Amino acid sequence: MTVAAHDPRPKKVQIADALRTEITDARLPTGHRLASLRDLAERFEVTTVTIGNALQILMDEGLITSVPTRGYFVQTPPIDADEATGPVKRDEINAINSEIRELAARVAELEKRAGQKGSA
Repeated sequence: MTVAAHDPRPKKVQIADALRTEITDARLPTGHRLASLRDLAERFEVTTVTIGNALQILMDEGLITSVPTRGYFVQTPPIDADEATGPVKRDEINAINSEIRELAARVAELEKRAGQKGSA
């Protein structure tokens, strides 16, 4: 699949729209790991930088999350504060997601250190 040259939208937006459709149509379910940047770049016939920019759009929307050294994953669709029921609100969910990303980064750093000690 390539991005449309005649489409006035930037390539990153076209790619984000295509991936968003796959996520919202449940072709990419919650927890699904997206293809690598390189594989997505080949699929859409663009650079990995353009793919990274498209994925950033989806992260900003809360549709995917990045786990350092692991990849990009579809996350549970964000909940509007008006739609939230019970004691958990969107701010709390966002705070938890932020903590998860921080912990994942710490785990990746510890794994990196452990690998360096093992090779010494």
